[in-house]
Amino acid sequence: MEIGSIYEINPQGIPHKEEGDSWGFALGGTEKYGKKNVVFTMSGRAAIALALRSIAKNRPEIEKKCLLPAYMCDTVFFPFEQEGWRIYFYHVNKKLEADEEELSRLMERIRPGLLFIHAYYGVDTWKPMRSLFQRWKAQGVCIMEDVTQSYYLEGIGKEADYVVGSLRKWYPVPDGGFAASGEPLIRVGIHPEEEFTEKRMELLTEKWEYLYGAGKPEEKKEMKRDFLKKNREMEEWLDRYKGIGGISGLSAGMLSKVNEEECRNKRKENYRYLYGRLRGKRQLWPILSDDEDRGTAPLYLAVYAKDREELQSFLIKHDIYAPVLWPVGRENRDCLTEDEKYIYRHMLALPIDQRYGRQEMERIEGVLDEYELLTNRTRNSKLLKEI
Repeated sequence: MEIGSIYEINPQGIPHKEEGDSWGFALGGTEKYGKKNVVFTMSGRAAIALALRSIAKNRPEIEKKCLLPAYMCDTVFFPFEQEGWRIYFYHVNKKLEADEEELSRLMERIRPGLLFIHAYYGVDTWKPMRSLFQRWKAQGVCIMEDVTQSYYLEGIGKEADYVVGSLRKWYPVPDGGFAASGEPLIRVGIHPEEEFTEKRMELLTEKWEYLYGAGKPEEKKEMKRDFLKKNREMEEWLDRYKGIGGISGLSAGMLSKVNEEECRNKRKENYRYLYGRLRGKRQLWPILSDDEDRGTAPLYLAVYAKDREELQSFLIKHDIYAPVLWPVGRENRDCLTEDEKYIYRHMLALPIDQRYGRQEMERIEGVLDEYELLTNRTRNSKLLKEI
């Protein structure tokens, strides 16, 4: 059975549309950011677009220049370009931390209206610099924090003026994201994209069918090929979409039944177990240190691999799907540091989400052990021949 990739949805568990209220919907996990205004959107990028339009309305004199991390999903850049912002980049090291001196220089030279930050993989990689936020805010800089990779992490987002995140990455729903702020958020014209939701729901139930439904192996392979093609097409549609879609009633209804604490604990258990089994490996290792990671429940367990493509292919052969986060975008490809090039070339995301438990983590562990053994043996053999 497959481990990883996007969520599947059991068609028997889909609520009726009338069970969800997209306008009256609230989600407990978003309350920890301490913002009085929250709007739920169809995706994380829609949440960013909504926040940007709200900033333009609330701060009409703002300079539309934004500092973003050079290590970032390329789809994050789209809303900024669509909303007329000029993008500038700051850099992160292999520990995914920004440099205070560089940021101070960029703040002085560029004088951005907005600083966009991201706590990577369930760890507050901005912790050493959060004390600087008040100074920058006093200088007129608006701070937006993307919590998509660290939604369960306590203590982040509170200092930010705007908090955004994707919910469809964390839960089995066809759409979902949110923007939160102490400042007013625009709501006019924010409506669900029902056609997208319906197609997306069909897609995720199709995945359930090829995983658990009846059918011959060849039939299921064809179903999977069709599923992957449709998924690519839907993500490409989102890339082109210039509106701001709201969360659907269907997703709101499904999320209202989610036990977020239970999901967080399951991720935490999976993460801690698999993290502990990576110690001592030579072919892959966690990006973030054990002390920093203790107790976290991230989107994925992020690792560096000596030969990422080889490891990813080996995992796929064992029906384990570990994505690369992220492809380099055209916006940042010419400005990457050596550390950032290393991140983009070697980072791999191991699945640890709440669909799985100890059995699946042990299976991943076994496959990684096999890969480590085979790879070390092969490379040692090559070294001996060269001697």
